[in-house]
Amino acid sequence: MWSFGTTMTMANDRDPNREPRASSPRDTIAPPQTNIRPDTRSPILSQRSLRQLGLFFAGAGFLSLATLVTRRAVVRKQRATIPRFYQPSNGPVSKIDSDGSFIAVEALGLATLNVISFGIMATGGLAWAFDISNIGDLRQLARKSIGGEGGGRTDEEAERDVEEWVAKVLLRRDDIDKEKATKPPFHKGE
Repeated sequence: MWSFGTTMTMANDRDPNREPRASSPRDTIAPPQTNIRPDTRSPILSQRSLRQLGLFFAGAGFLSLATLVTRRAVVRKQRATIPRFYQPSNGPVSKIDSDGSFIAVEALGLATLNVISFGIMATGGLAWAFDISNIGDLRQLARKSIGGEGGGRTDEEAERDVEEWVAKVLLRRDDIDKEKATKPPFHKGE
């Protein structure tokens, strides 16, 4: 069999002992064989795990960029306090040319950037460690831990329990109101 200029042979193409067989209707109707290859990757490299690790590595990259930006800002402020070569070194160091409130706002922004990037990295790491891929997995894990091994209660069961509790409380209140209405008022002088 020729294919794009290369020779390809079938497994039993040239077997001299091969006998021609009669074609039966079952042979012609047989469904085509699909080559389903089993997933040979480890669970750490599965699609789900890679998605979770992707969030972790995105957070790690974001954290490294935020740290780089913070480091540049700190070095810039430190260099501003070093006297120039041609200035006398025995005089007072010149102040930074910016306003103090601007420095505080810049520091707050950089700290927020660092904390958010660390939070993204921690979220990705925890999602990978606890095998949480989406909000549904998180909800299922929380219900399982709260409700035991049974998976927790469904929303309908919880609503039914709340309805029963409210009905009991209202019945008790109605009973108390009826008792107050049937009791004669108490007078001290009589």
